[in-house]
Amino acid sequence: MKANQLFLGAVLAASMFSCTNKFEEMNSDPWASDEMNPKYQFTHIQNKPYTDGGESWRTQIIMTGPMSQATGNLYAAGEAFSTSYKDWAWNNIYKDVMKNVADLEANLPATSAQLGQVKITKVIDMLKVLSLYGDIPYTEAGKGYVEQILYPKYDPQQVALEAMVTDLKEGRDFVANGETFTDDFYYRGDASKWQKLANSLLMKVALYMSESDAGRAKEIFSEAFTHSAGYISSLDESAKLEHSLNGGPWGQHMNGVGACMTSQVGGFAYGYISETSLKSMQSRKDPRLFWVTGMHDYSSSPSKMVIPSEDFDPFEMAEEWGTPYKPVSLRGTRMGDQDGQTAVFAVEADGDINNASPVNAAYFARMNNGDLKINDKYRLEDGGDKFIFASLNNMTLFNPLSPTMIMGSDEVNFMIAEAIEKNLISGNTQQFFEAGIRDAFDKYNRFYPGSDYVEGAIDAYETTEDGQGFDYNAAKENYIASEVMAFASSANKLDNIIYQAWISQIGHGINTFTLWNRTHLPSFVTPELDRNQYETLDIPVYKVDPRDEITAGRPMPEVVGYKTIPFHSPGTTSYVRSRRFDYPNNEMSSNATNYNEAVERQRAEANGNTNQFNTVDQWLSYKGTFPNSKGVELIKE
Repeated sequence: MKANQLFLGAVLAASMFSCTNKFEEMNSDPWASDEMNPKYQFTHIQNKPYTDGGESWRTQIIMTGPMSQATGNLYAAGEAFSTSYKDWAWNNIYKDVMKNVADLEANLPATSAQLGQVKITKVIDMLKVLSLYGDIPYTEAGKGYVEQILYPKYDPQQVALEAMVTDLKEGRDFVANGETFTDDFYYRGDASKWQKLANSLLMKVALYMSESDAGRAKEIFSEAFTHSAGYISSLDESAKLEHSLNGGPWGQHMNGVGACMTSQVGGFAYGYISETSLKSMQSRKDPRLFWVTGMHDYSSSPSKMVIPSEDFDPFEMAEEWGTPYKPVSLRGTRMGDQDGQTAVFAVEADGDINNASPVNAAYFARMNNGDLKINDKYRLEDGGDKFIFASLNNMTLFNPLSPTMIMGSDEVNFMIAEAIEKNLISGNTQQFFEAGIRDAFDKYNRFYPGSDYVEGAIDAYETTEDGQGFDYNAAKENYIASEVMAFASSANKLDNIIYQAWISQIGHGINTFTLWNRTHLPSFVTPELDRNQYETLDIPVYKVDPRDEITAGRPMPEVVGYKTIPFHSPGTTSYVRSRRFDYPNNEMSSNATNYNEAVERQRAEANGNTNQFNTVDQWLSYKGTFPNSKGVELIKE
C-alpha cells in the first residue's frame, strides 16, 4: 500500500508541476500576452484560497479553530483575537481570486461547460468569506476591471446565498455542455462529478439558510438531494485539492495549513488540539487520535513530529481543573488568556502558595546535545514527554502534502443526516450518520500521508498495559458501534450529528466554526463562557518541580496547596463567543458607504445589538429554530 501511495503522490506531483510551471511562467511576465490563458486562471482560482500559508495560519489555525474550540492556539487570548488576523482571508479572495473569476465569467462562452466549472468554484471560494464575515460583496465582486465597479456593495447574506444557488444550478447545467477544463485539480474535467459537487454544495447552502428560512432551505435541499445527477456519496467522488512542494512554502502549491504547521511561514505556529475536543475523543476511545495529534519536534524547519517509541497512551486524559497534575502523553490547550492556557502547576520550595511560580507545559521538543528534550532540559525518553502540549500532527493531517478537502463524502453524509433530522427531507437519519462516521475514518487512510507515524504511535501504545494487543480496525468498529448506539437513544440527535461533523473537520477551522455558529452545537461548546468557571483557575503547588522528579524516576510529589491565577479576562467580547470576523480596517475608508450600510444593517437584524461587532449574529447564525439542547456529553462515561 505504501508503494502505491508513493507512486500516486509522484504522479500527482508531476502533473501539478507540469501545470504550475506554465502558470508561474505566465505570472512572471503578465504582459507577455494580451490575455491570460483561461485554463491557468481556472486552476489558480481552485488553488489560491488554500495554498497561502500566511493566510491559512491566521484564518484556520489562529482564528476559526479556537473560535469553534475544536483546536487551540496560543496567539488567542480567550475570545479576543488580534485585529491583524482578520484581513487575510478577505484580501486573499477579493484582491486576487475574484479578479480572475470575474475575468473568466466575462470571457468564457455563455452556458459553456468551462463557465459551469468556474461558477461552481466561485461558490466554493466565496463560501469561505461569507462564512466568516456575514454580508459580503458577491454580485458585484471582482468587477473593477470588467465592469468598472470599484466600490462593490455588500449583499445581505441571504441575498448572497440565493445568488450562490443560482450559480450552482447554472454551473450544474452548464458542465454538461461540451468540453470542460481538464486542467482541473478536483476532477480532471469529469463533468458528472462536477454535477455531484454542485448538488452537494446546494445542500450545504440550504443548511446555511435553515435557521433563518427553513422553508426555503427545504426547497433547495430537496431539489439537490433528489436531482438526477446525484451528490457526493463515496470517498472516490470527494472533491479534493492535491498539493505539491513546488516553489517551497511561498510557492502557492503546498497545503497552506501544512506549510504553517511545519514552521515554514513565520516560525512556530503554536497550533494544538484543544482540551475540549481532545478529552471528548479520549473518553470515547477515538482511534483517530493517532492521526490528529502528537508531540511537535521544533529542532529545525520544516519541523516534524516525534514518533513515540514507548509508554504512549493517547487515551489517558489529563487532570481536571483544580486537581493534582497528571503526567499524560497528550495534553490539550485550554481556551483562556496566556497564563490560564498554559500554566499547569506552580513551584515554591517553602510551599508559599502566594509566591509560587507558575510553570507552563512545553510548547514543543527539540534536539539538545543529541537528545530530544523539552525546555532544553528534560529528555523525552526520561518522561519529559509527559509535560508537553499536544500539537496538530504535521506528519499526517496537517502536512504540506495533505489534500485540502473541498467537499468530502463524510461531510455530505452528515449534512444529509442533519437535513433529515430537521425535516428538510425524509430518510433514515441513522444510516447517513453511520456512513458519515465511516467515511470520516476512512478518508485518513485513503488520502493522507503519515501512515509511518500512525504505525509507530500504535506500536508505542502497545508497550503500555492498556494498549497490549491494540487493533486499529477493531477500535474503529467499537467506536462506531458505540456512537451509533448513543445516537439511537439521544435526547437531541442533532447534537450527535454536529459533534461527529465537528470532529471530522478538525483542521478546517472555517468549517468547524460555521458548524457551531449556525447550530450552537456541539452543546458543550457554549455561546457564552461561564464567568465563575473561566475567570480564574486553580493550579496545584509543589515544593519540588514534578518534571525533576518524573525524569529522575521518582514519583509525583505531594500537592501543598492551590494557587489561583487569572484564566480568562472578559476581553472585548465579555465572555461571548465570536459570531464572525470584523471587516478589514481598510474597508472603512476605501468603501465607506457600502461598509457602513452593511454594518448597520446587520446590527439592526441582530435586534440592535450594540456589542462588539464580532459578537453580532450573522443571518445564518443560530436563532433557536432547531434545538441546541444536550444530546452529547463532553466526557462520555
